[in-house]
Amino acid sequence: MIVALWIIAICEVIRALQNMIQIMAIRHDVSKRDNAYAEFIKSLKKDDKQFVKEMLEEFERQAGEQK
Repeated sequence: MIVALWIIAICEVIRALQNMIQIMAIRHDVSKRDNAYAEFIKSLKKDDKQFVKEMLEEFERQAGEQK
């Protein structure tokens, strides 16, 4: 009985550590996520022609940086 309680206690500690790590990862990515949301909303305000033009320019810029 005591062994079972110790096993349960150890599992709960491990679960708490996993949850803590996940929460820290979520808090770390907040600024990136907010930036992505803002960029998405900005893209909705543009017409399709302007959006495609800017997307192609961005792809060309990234391809130039990778060379």
